[in-house]
Amino acid sequence: MSYMRLLPVAVAAGLLAGCGSPVDTSLLWPEREVKVAGVADAVLVARIVHISDSHLLDIESPARYAGFDVVVNSAWRPWEAYAPQLLDGMVRATNRVHQSGLTIDFVIHTGDLCDNAQSNELGWALDVMDGRMVEPLSGPDDRPADARPAANLDPYAAFQAQGLYRSGLHGECPSIPWYTVPGNHDTYAQGTLAIVTFPDGVRRAPLPISSRLGILAPTLLDPTGCWTHGQVTPARPGPPALLETPSLVTPNPARAYFDRSEFKRALSSTATEPAGHGYTEAENDAGWYSVSPLPGLRLIGMDTSDRLLTIPALPYDDGCISIVQREFLRRELATAQARGELVVLASHYPSRSLEVLSELVVGPADLRNLLNEYPNVVLHLAGHHHVNRVFDRNGYVEIQTCSTLALPQEGRIIEIWRNAADNSVLIGYDMFSHLDDDLPALGDDPLRAMREVARALAKLDRARKALTQTPTPQEVEPEGSPGDRRGQILLRR
Repeated sequence: MSYMRLLPVAVAAGLLAGCGSPVDTSLLWPEREVKVAGVADAVLVARIVHISDSHLLDIESPARYAGFDVVVNSAWRPWEAYAPQLLDGMVRATNRVHQSGLTIDFVIHTGDLCDNAQSNELGWALDVMDGRMVEPLSGPDDRPADARPAANLDPYAAFQAQGLYRSGLHGECPSIPWYTVPGNHDTYAQGTLAIVTFPDGVRRAPLPISSRLGILAPTLLDPTGCWTHGQVTPARPGPPALLETPSLVTPNPARAYFDRSEFKRALSSTATEPAGHGYTEAENDAGWYSVSPLPGLRLIGMDTSDRLLTIPALPYDDGCISIVQREFLRRELATAQARGELVVLASHYPSRSLEVLSELVVGPADLRNLLNEYPNVVLHLAGHHHVNRVFDRNGYVEIQTCSTLALPQEGRIIEIWRNAADNSVLIGYDMFSHLDDDLPALGDDPLRAMREVARALAKLDRARKALTQTPTPQEVEPEGSPGDRRGQILLRR
């Protein structure tokens, strides 16, 4: 992590004694660097950790079609079973940054906590954030007992998550609040297909040409069912063939698809702060919200899977913001401006991935123009493409951060500095990894070796696919350019 070059100076000055002692609150961008950047009397408004696209997935779910990986790379990944442990590693890294003196004001996760909108996947993600025991198998472990690796190297073994930092539990530092927004994989089956409630009350996702017999390929995805095409289990981790006859699986009602209200209810029952993680009980079924996590700062969470109508069996690849949500956003921006609050917008899809189907939805230029109407908007955070990208939108900064599952398996630290004299704002940002060793430890990290295996498998898979497939621009350089990874952007308000 590049900002760690500053730590030896801090250690020499005795600044890393933890939250019970004096700490340095500007290690990422020392005041001298901020002044050089042109903000002479800047004050640090917020330090944020941005993570995204964790894709905790149920490998044994009958609602998967992993054989489709010959067409879509993300349908099956050799290291996919490690998703819960990788998210735990990012939480551990965030906690280490926090207790080192680089105090984190809040974490924002910009969607795709889950891979297939299943209740058990959401439960695992929240267990990781809460620091509970995580049991990442939804069915039987079909491996012989003597063929299973040690628990610290077994992605299917139950493990104790550390949980996001809570004061009194992890140390004397303040607790770290976290917020999230829904992604397409938190909304649709496999991130693309509409989920329909059938007459028997079960939610299923019809596939295109559902009138097929379903002998070699499924006609619908049913996570609570007992038939699957291309079974994936601990003993048969894949990849399965594209066309296979169906096989029996052990059904599990905990796999059921969740809807938006159930998603919000689950967020309201966690041990970590705040209750609802952006959503409140008083709100309706909308997927958007507006909160003030810190004095002088407004966080607006958006739902970029906000379609007025979804047609079963049709795939939905791009993001969507309705006119209703746009008017909510406009009202909140105006109110925040009247209060003198800086605004951070969070969404799963970046602005470039918003589709324009009619006058009832908001396109990329529409959203950017709206945000630039309000000089108090300073930052738009997004994910979805599993890449690191930074864009200066001439009035605010738009940042995409990569996936915690897919390479490079990183998170991002972002700082907002404000100069009250001329109202200028400086946005500083840098990357960090679940395998960084520069910070003092916070308790044991028993799963580090497992996460090293996950990264190695991901690198091997990328090299293999480079020999047989034409990579997308994101797959060529998901890490981003140097400017996408670390930098400063000065906004003259």
